[in-house]
Amino acid sequence: MSKDLLIRPVTPKDAKWINELMDKDWGGLPLVIREKKYYPKDLDGIIAEINQTAAGFLFYENQGNDCEIIVFEVFDKFKGTGSAMLDKLKNIAKKNNSKRIYLMTTNDNLDALRFYQKRGFTICAIHIDSVKNSRKIKPTIDLHGDYGIPLRDEIDLEFWV
Repeated sequence: MSKDLLIRPVTPKDAKWINELMDKDWGGLPLVIREKKYYPKDLDGIIAEINQTAAGFLFYENQGNDCEIIVFEVFDKFKGTGSAMLDKLKNIAKKNNSKRIYLMTTNDNLDALRFYQKRGFTICAIHIDSVKNSRKIKPTIDLHGDYGIPLRDEIDLEFWV
């Protein structure tokens, strides 16, 4: 991890580049998780910067005793930035009296499944063929995802704070 890493809250001035990135890498907005729409502008979030250049972002929503990761992207993978951001979120969750951090990823996202499980998250649910329902709301969701794997299932992971 870079000693020049700064993790800061999202500010309104971040909206333009985040929305552009959502269009480029995430099929545009809204983000859809189990048929629910999400917009980063409506969520809490943190930005990682290295030498004042964005290195990643994480948006989350507090829901009672839970903290749900809605979208998490790191641009310089395998350098500790994602781990540092996740540690920051764990501290935020503790301060907010959250008992659990959870998220959904899809069956093709092998890198995310590896990342989260190595950091103490466990798979707590699998929703077979549920992506087809999200495609009804957001038709831009690809049929195939990472590594050419058919994009079908949603996998929930959790971490008890």
